[in-house]
Amino acid sequence: MTVATAFMIGGPSDRDRPWRVLAGGDQTGGAVTFGDARIPPRSPGPGRHVHSREDEAIYVVEGVLTVEVGDQRFEVGPETLVWLPRNVPHVFANLSGGLVRTVGVITPSGLEGMFTEQAEYFSQLQGPPTPKC
Repeated sequence: MTVATAFMIGGPSDRDRPWRVLAGGDQTGGAVTFGDARIPPRSPGPGRHVHSREDEAIYVVEGVLTVEVGDQRFEVGPETLVWLPRNVPHVFANLSGGLVRTVGVITPSGLEGMFTEQAEYFSQLQGPPTPKC
């Protein structure tokens, strides 16, 4: 499906959680989901997980994000992209002392509901992450 209507998504008026879906399947004809994150220092991300139908890319804008994909571990710095293919377990966290800002792309779309459901969980997390993400 092709999306025939142009759209623009602006910055949030107030940001109360680290993860935000910018545009999902309802806006992209199911093709892709775009999101961004502001991950505070020493903050865990989601637990190790696998997408069975989606590929994911994370582009780091600021800071250093620790990402494990399969048996590889990456320290992903600014202006760097990491690819997380479907069917490969992955996990990420901000183990650093500074803010991490990212842009994420998931294709095809469909995981938008997960971000909504997990927003409350992430807001309840406290304390530093475990040394190995």
